Amino acid sequence: MQVLVPAEVSIDKGIENVGIMDHTRRDLRQPADLTEGFLARESVVADAVAAESCLKGLAETLNRSPRFTPVVIYGERAAAMDWRVMPRNLSWDAVQHICDKYRLDALIVLEHFDSGIRLKQRGSRKKDGDEKPAKIELKLTIAVESTWKIYVPDSRRVIDADMYRDSKYWEASGKTRHEAMRRLPDKRDALNQAGFYSGLRYGERIAPTWITLTRTYYSKGCPEFDTARRYVKSGDWEAAEQLWRDVAAGQDRELAGKAMYNLAFSAEIRNRLEQAVQLAQEAYTRFGNRKAYSYMRELQNRILEQRRLEEQLD
Repeated sequence: MQVLVPAEVSIDKGIENVGIMDHTRRDLRQPADLTEGFLARESVVADAVAAESCLKGLAETLNRSPRFTPVVIYGERAAAMDWRVMPRNLSWDAVQHICDKYRLDALIVLEHFDSGIRLKQRGSRKKDGDEKPAKIELKLTIAVESTWKIYVPDSRRVIDADMYRDSKYWEASGKTRHEAMRRLPDKRDALNQAGFYSGLRYGERIAPTWITLTRTYYSKGCPEFDTARRYVKSGDWEAAEQLWRDVAAGQDRELAGKAMYNLAFSAEIRNRLEQAVQLAQEAYTRFGNRKAYSYMRELQNRILEQRRLEEQLD
């Protein structure tokens, strides 16, 4: 089932329209630093493109969430911005200028983006008399480091400043290194994917997001369970619950505990979390169903998350 979970960071409800901007770019028209050379210059260009993918990843997460309306801002050159100086903190005049221009409540800024690429090789050698060729295994890892700040012009506060580190990897194998390399993504593509993924993950920090939860229930053990399973598949929860209540009132304590567990499961599916906790607790304390204890704890955590979610959303 799809469940909306709260963000790690609670942001004022009045902040809805947000801008997303890259403030990491360097002036590539300047001469390359002789100590870094052209390879480092190429890395700067690659990181600039990946930083743009990072913005798109964040925008996608925010678009999926009911919390924010995001606007990705490209090529903005506001007053008081010096792109060649580190650190490049935005002045409040610059923040106010951008927010007024795009009608924003807050500005989410990617302040820093850096990446590292590591290619690891592992091979298996031929054994004496073995006609099978050696196998080359490659693992490409992209490590990404991004720093975000959220500027609120009305209160002149930075409400979140977070450095996020993550990595994404790909594996491939082949008879030769060349064959294995062909099965890996291009390094530029891999870097862009890693940047996009990093933006997605930061979005989960600041916006409520939808996740998929998997639940199990008892569908075997007696004829009533088998019939109730068909009702569940057809979406007739009331008919399934009636069968489970009949089993819970019976003489078989083990089946009664399983039926009570199923009733808790049904209550959660129908978003009756308090009732689900009570039913799971009864399944454990009255009938000794062990799975109901861990399920009860999961439901209690969901209730706490629901309260946090209500604080973050109208």
